[in-house]
Amino acid sequence: MARPENRSEAKALSLTLPLETFNYLALLATLGKLGRTENEVATHILVREVYAMHAARFHEMRIPAPPDEAG
Repeated sequence: MARPENRSEAKALSLTLPLETFNYLALLATLGKLGRTENEVATHILVREVYAMHAARFHEMRIPAPPDEAG
């Protein structure tokens, strides 16, 4: 799991999730592949996705405006 080397570099984050999303995190935690708790699984997935978005330069992408339907 991608984590800061030094825990003092980490910041706490609180999330509110739909029940079925939380239940799926609980299932993944039970399987133990991504972490032992729902929080560890959520952290693993969030960090992985953020690193992937950063590597893909997602922050520099622009979504084109929809085509003009007038006319």
